[in-house]
Parts: sequence; C-alpha cells; structure tokens
Amino acid sequence: MTSTIPFAGFDRRYEGWVDDLVDVVHEVGESDEFVLASRVAALEAAIAAQVGITHAVGCASGTGALTLALTALGVGPGDEVVTPAFSAVSPAGTVALTGATPVFADVDLVDHALDPAAAATAITGRTRAIMAVHLFSQVAPMTRLRTLASRRGVALVEDSAGTLGGTVSGRRTGTAGDVGVFSFSPAKPLGGPGDAGMVVTADGELAATVRALRDHGQGTVPFRHDRVGFACHMDEIVAGFLLRRLPTLDRQLAARRQRAERYTAALPQEVAAPTGFGDRAVHTYVVRVPERDRLRRFLTANGVETVVHCPKPLHLQPAFAHLGHGPGDFPNAERLARECVALPLYPEQPLSDVDRVAELVTRFFRSGS
Repeated sequence: MTSTIPFAGFDRRYEGWVDDLVDVVHEVGESDEFVLASRVAALEAAIAAQVGITHAVGCASGTGALTLALTALGVGPGDEVVTPAFSAVSPAGTVALTGATPVFADVDLVDHALDPAAAATAITGRTRAIMAVHLFSQVAPMTRLRTLASRRGVALVEDSAGTLGGTVSGRRTGTAGDVGVFSFSPAKPLGGPGDAGMVVTADGELAATVRALRDHGQGTVPFRHDRVGFACHMDEIVAGFLLRRLPTLDRQLAARRQRAERYTAALPQEVAAPTGFGDRAVHTYVVRVPERDRLRRFLTANGVETVVHCPKPLHLQPAFAHLGHGPGDFPNAERLARECVALPLYPEQPLSDVDRVAELVTRFFRSGS
C-alpha cells in the first residue's frame, strides 16, 4: 500500500529550495572553487559560532568526521574505544577502521545512550577513548561520561551527528567532549543536497591535525604530507547550500519539537515515548513498544510509513562477530533493537498527520489488533 503519511517527507522538506540549490551550483561553477574553499571556510566559521566553540572543520560526511576525530586523537592498533552496543554502525565501525577494537557497553533504556556505569566496567588499560552517542531525540549523559573519562584519563568523543542546535548538560551538543562531530546528510535537521560532516573542538592542535588528515595529510605547505591522511573533502556546493539553510535551523528545530511534544501527549500509556524536548535537536521520534512488529504492520496497512533504525544491536552484527559476543551480553541494547520504532516526523509535517498517527497507535492498543 502507498503511504499516505510519509516518514521523512523529503518532497515537503526541500520544497522551495530548488532555486537556492541551482543558484549555488552556478556560483560555484563560476568561482572555480570546488572543494575546501571559501564557502567551506564560511560554513566552518558559522557552525563554530553557532555552537560556541573555537574550531570547526568541514569534511565529506559524519562518518568521515568520526574517522578524522579518532585518528587525530591517535587511536590505532592496540587501542580500545568504549562504544554503545545500540546505535548506528558508524561509531563502532570507525573505531575498527582505525585498527583499534570497539569495546561494547550496554545502554540505558530511557535515553538509549551509553550507560556510564557499564562504560566504567568496560574500560581497561588499553582504552584510549569513550564514544558517547546522542541517538534519535535523546542525549547521552555527558556530565557523567565527562567525569568518567577525566577520572580514567581517556578522551571523550561526542557523536552528535544529528543534534546540531541542541543542548546537553547545559552546553551545545558537540562541545561537551574533547571533540564532537555533526552530519549534514539530507535526513539530518540541517540537511544538505548530499553528504557532509563537521568536526568541532576547542583544541587547536587537534583541529590542525584534522585539517591535515582530511586532505591526504597535507599541512599548511601544499604537497607536503607530514602524515598519511584521507580524501575527506567537503565540497563547495554542499557548503554553499548549507549556509543558506543554516538561518532556518532554529525554526526547523522548533517545528520538530512541537510535533514530538504533540506525539508524546497523545500516545497511549502502552507506548514508552520520549519526553523533555525543550532544548533538544529532535532528529527522529522513536518510541518503544513490545508489539513493535505488529504495530508496524497495522500502521503500514493504514498508510503510515515507519522505520526501524537499529534492528540488530551491534554486538550481534556479523561485522563484529570476531569480538565473541552472543545474545544476552547486552540486554538493554537487545531489548531496544526489538522494541524501537520511529514514527513520521519532519518540520513541515502537517499536525493532522501527527494526530492521525497517534490516533491509529491508540486504536491498535485499544482494539488489540
């Protein structure tokens, strides 16, 4: 059945932006600037000012930003990085790509984020960093994780990919760790016409290393490669488009929060729904229900598109089978993988769609469908 209530509503989200994108393409073509030039520098300055941090470094994607951040921190073979067992694959995957070992720890059922107590037990003498991940509309407990990282002498990496414009522990997301990252992929709150990412940090030396690494290890002297790096360039078209969209971010986030609050107020008590959206960048609206798969089938039959973002916890993914984990090792992560489902939410979503989805979810539980 064709969905009458789409999940992401990209046609509505980017309606009215076609002329801006065409203008940027023309501007870039006429400027002879294609990667890592004036628009990228302007976006870096704008993001740094927006989050209140000294350094922002544009790159090709959020995953690229994580790879650059970990490499700049010196993470490599023989090291370990503590990372949540429930998240997108990028945090653990980028750790593995540096040659280090991702060490999984369980997550909290309410905020979906790394549990500081579990993280503490996972730290060993080889731990180089802790990876905190903000997921969906929730945020990781950064104050507790910052205390843990400082006490144990390890770095704290903040995967804040989808949370630009939000706050955590009284600070802008991305700035509560030693280094943070953002993603500008089309689905993110500040989405571009293609992929892009940003590394943010208060550490000038770390930022300089990231800048060199993103361009094959070149420093300030062209064609001098002081280290082996990557081709992880942000292009000027994406940067120019994001510069035009950035002034709308606060308005978009307010619209997302309004829809998230409306969902939470209307959903039945059988649904474990998120709360506390006042200072958050709501990326997706994810609820937890034991009858997740039956609910999805019911909603699909009624024209509502839903998404399960993390259907298998990372410790049970084939890519990490060599780490030797099995079912039951991280019970909260496994429960979230079974029960979480994302309902449609985007800034331009008609409020009537939110009400309709909530009414259908309520009907599902009341009728025992």
